[in-house]
Amino acid sequence: KSLQYPSFPEAIAAVAALAIDAEEMDHHPDIDIRWRTVNLTLCTHSAGGITQFDIELAHKIEAHAPNT
Repeated sequence: KSLQYPSFPEAIAAVAALAIDAEEMDHHPDIDIRWRTVNLTLCTHSAGGITQFDIELAHKIEAHAPNT
């Protein structure tokens, strides 16, 4: 998922908020930040693919998506 924010500080703030959700789930996305764009990849490496944890975290990621 790629999310574009109005500014770099807003992108970082969104990642920080998402980090709290991910830590609570003990399930962490791969994150790549490029200026205002945050790229997130979900995969349960130990399971070799997508699991219910990834789906649940994807819903939380959507909650942090910018309103564009």
